[in-house]
Amino acid sequence: MRQVMLSHVIKCVAIVVVTISTACNQREKEQQERNQNILKISKSTMGVQEYHRLYKQTLDSLNLWCSEQLPGYQSIWSFNYRLDSVLCFNSQKDRMVAGILIQCNRPECSMDDVEYLYGAKIKGHWYFFRGGGTMAILRENYQKDIHRPLSFEKLHELAMEEMFRGYIKKNAAGKWEINDSFFTAHFEDNGWGDFNAQLPKDTLPNGRHFTNKRAYFENIYLRVARNIRPPKENQ
Repeated sequence: MRQVMLSHVIKCVAIVVVTISTACNQREKEQQERNQNILKISKSTMGVQEYHRLYKQTLDSLNLWCSEQLPGYQSIWSFNYRLDSVLCFNSQKDRMVAGILIQCNRPECSMDDVEYLYGAKIKGHWYFFRGGGTMAILRENYQKDIHRPLSFEKLHELAMEEMFRGYIKKNAAGKWEINDSFFTAHFEDNGWGDFNAQLPKDTLPNGRHFTNKRAYFENIYLRVARNIRPPKENQ
């Protein structure tokens, strides 16, 4: 009787292990498929030439801010950084979510970061700015030597898995497509402002409240982008 029960338990455990393993393999396969389609869909949405032009424009802006050592970007230029190879664009081609990979090259560091970088096309011009938070990554979770920065390749991999995973979704036909709610989450309300409770600084120049939600948020983006460089003090 005991032997029969033991055999039954072993079979149950084996079934559970197989089920968990299958589920894990399925998730990993879908993650790989998603990652492969993220860059493909973004490039096809913008066009390869325009994608690379905007990548250069974004990188040039970031490098300029860092070369000038702007105080608001010290968490980037103080360390080794790289603009991630993936730029996520919405279906309207006027919003961008990207990542800045940051290696902490100081002896006391035990973690590295990936910061969000945003872009908004307003009246035909692209503006870039931060404001979406940071993903702090403990090295001990991925390697034994906590005093050695994670590779940019690993930081990119984690950004794809954690920060960009909501960029695309499968439609009813099972095909990958842009998830525009991903951009709503990044560009509206969440830390940017409250359209329904506008502050005085967010109103129109003549003092009236915005009645158009898109115009309201674009006014905030412009203010943030234009304030990247602090005004020079009077000599």
